[in-house]
Amino acid sequence: MRVRQFSLARVRDEEQGATLAIVAISLICLLGMLVLTFDLGRGVALKRNMVNGADAAALAAARECALANGETAARKAAGDLLADNNGTASVTSFQINPGPAQCSGVPSPGPGNPTVTVTATVPQEYFFAPIFGVNNGTVVASATAEWTLGTKNPVPLKLDQIKVQDCNDGHPPGYSGTECYFAFDNSAGSTGSNRGWLDFPQGWPIQGQDTNPMACTSNKGGANDLVDYINSMGLPGSHPTDFLPKLWEPAPTYACAQGGVSAVAIKAIVDWLNKVKDMDPKPVVFFPEVACDGTASPCFPWIKTPGREAYPVVEFVGMRVMGAWKGQEAKQHCTFSGQKSGKGKGSGGVSSDVFCVQLAVAGPNDPVLGGAAIVRLVR
Repeated sequence: MRVRQFSLARVRDEEQGATLAIVAISLICLLGMLVLTFDLGRGVALKRNMVNGADAAALAAARECALANGETAARKAAGDLLADNNGTASVTSFQINPGPAQCSGVPSPGPGNPTVTVTATVPQEYFFAPIFGVNNGTVVASATAEWTLGTKNPVPLKLDQIKVQDCNDGHPPGYSGTECYFAFDNSAGSTGSNRGWLDFPQGWPIQGQDTNPMACTSNKGGANDLVDYINSMGLPGSHPTDFLPKLWEPAPTYACAQGGVSAVAIKAIVDWLNKVKDMDPKPVVFFPEVACDGTASPCFPWIKTPGREAYPVVEFVGMRVMGAWKGQEAKQHCTFSGQKSGKGKGSGGVSSDVFCVQLAVAGPNDPVLGGAAIVRLVR
């Protein structure tokens, strides 16, 4: 018994091998730190790289959709941009919302702009983690971009929703035989001076700053401002502005009408439209579409204060310009308020300061005036 007690005490007090145990534990800690600093640190850097790649891929895809080049072109653009960013990465998920048709120029059926979401993955090989049984991993990044079909600097003329629907009804995109005539009357009256004109860009509410609808107690844009805006709407040689209107959600967005429109402004818009008409190929230009006058959705009320109206803009519609006329010539194409008979027959009681625009349904492959494909990341 005495020997056993001595042996236990000796084992208890023995210090041989302690260094080896400490070294082994230290090595495990050191390897763990290497995994954290090298493998996981490399993973963080790779994640950052993939986030940039996914962002670029989503923006590239959205641009192809904005130009109505179709889903196939959008997928290819996303894959190419991702490969340029990281050759071992791949697109594992590609989703267009609300559907692929929007990537071919079909208008979105709901409020807001269509989006494309790209998810990208890249494998990561570990160097030190295999010691702990973890050989590899996968880094994933996702990005969503939205696009709009060139609503930069829209034409400051409202198109009524019901008439636009009648123009598009039964005709596929690209059909060029549709004759849609829109009359703009500048005659006197409680709404006459504002009929058809929207005060761009001064009368456009800024989300988060202005109320919707705005209090249209005055019209900031005079005739000179309006003419300057018309002359900056993307024709070759012009100096385009950066007016990028954004619809509020839920629709509509009420925009102030333009008051006191002069013959100078009418001449400027008709001249501009005819220059667009003569371009080959005919480009798509965008007009604000306003909901019909009513009390409930889908018709929204027009806010009416004599001489200071606000119209509910619900979307922008891309159209080809087929012709524009003013004065007596316009009355051969459109029927105006006070005109006694139909198109081309009579002009009783109508001011000479009127104009008429003929528009046609735009096709998915039509170029956008100025090439305005506007895309941005949303998440």
